[in-house]
Amino acid sequence: MKLAWKFGMLLLSCFALHALADSNVPTDDVIKQQFAKQSGGMMQMDNLKLHPLDAVGNQATYSVEGDMIATDNLYSVVGGAGDYLFYERTWTKGHPVKFSAMMTAVGTPASGWRTTFFSMQMAAKNSGRPFSEKEDLSKSLVVNDSGFMAQFAKIDAQFAVSKVQVEKQQAQYASLKKEVEALDEQIKQSWGKDANGKSLDRDAVQHALNAEVYAVDRKNDMNKFANQYYINVFEPALIACQKKAVCDDKPIRAASDKALEEQKQEYYRQHNLIDQKNKAIMAEKDKQVAPLQKKRESLRGQMVVLESSNYELQRDETFWREGVAKMRKEGVIP
Repeated sequence: MKLAWKFGMLLLSCFALHALADSNVPTDDVIKQQFAKQSGGMMQMDNLKLHPLDAVGNQATYSVEGDMIATDNLYSVVGGAGDYLFYERTWTKGHPVKFSAMMTAVGTPASGWRTTFFSMQMAAKNSGRPFSEKEDLSKSLVVNDSGFMAQFAKIDAQFAVSKVQVEKQQAQYASLKKEVEALDEQIKQSWGKDANGKSLDRDAVQHALNAEVYAVDRKNDMNKFANQYYINVFEPALIACQKKAVCDDKPIRAASDKALEEQKQEYYRQHNLIDQKNKAIMAEKDKQVAPLQKKRESLRGQMVVLESSNYELQRDETFWREGVAKMRKEGVIP
């Protein structure tokens, strides 16, 4: 009797829950529309099967099974090599994938429903995004695409070619470096040698010529001349004049002014003379080495271009090789 009573209560309970679910369950269209909205329009549901689990007031919990369909192909990044990104197509547009989930529905037929999904499980990766129409995919590879191996082999071959190109450019760089070193020596020899046979450069020659100017300037130093003139000429003449009953020192001072002015003019004349001579010497030497310097700068420019190119090629080839090795180790690509 007790067993029959318990069984009767269980049937009554199941009947009450079933009756509640039938009268207060959201329609398929409501569930599909709300899920599509929650997924940003990327996913759709179909062939739904709901199993009521619990109900309290206007809130009910269900287990849900059915098909999930992506509205576009979805891709996830699985690795990178060089400037290239490797994707896996995680969802195929329009291809149904089985799923199961828990769903809470709050509401009534009169008020409408608000559905929330959780504990989602599906027979596909829960990741991915669609490629946009404006997206540059020239450096993107899809590892599970039918044309992946051909695309990968083509890129890998290009990096093999770039490695050969680096070796060729390194040889060109070494050749240019030798030419530059030869020009350096030729330019160095163009400036002559000092008394000890040591090769000079432009700065050394300029310094020696400047020293000649400084020597002439010191020889004709106006302050030195003025001091000597005062001691040896002006002061004795003034003392002798002042010993006379009447001393007119104007001629003495005029003679002093004239002597100082003449010395000033002589100072600038000799300074300018040797300065112009030295400038002419430097201009002639610069003229002689100018073609060599121009050629050297041109070669150095070519070396900079080669060095930059080699750096970029080696960097890209290294990043590609290391990225490919990592993905192979992780089983992303064969």
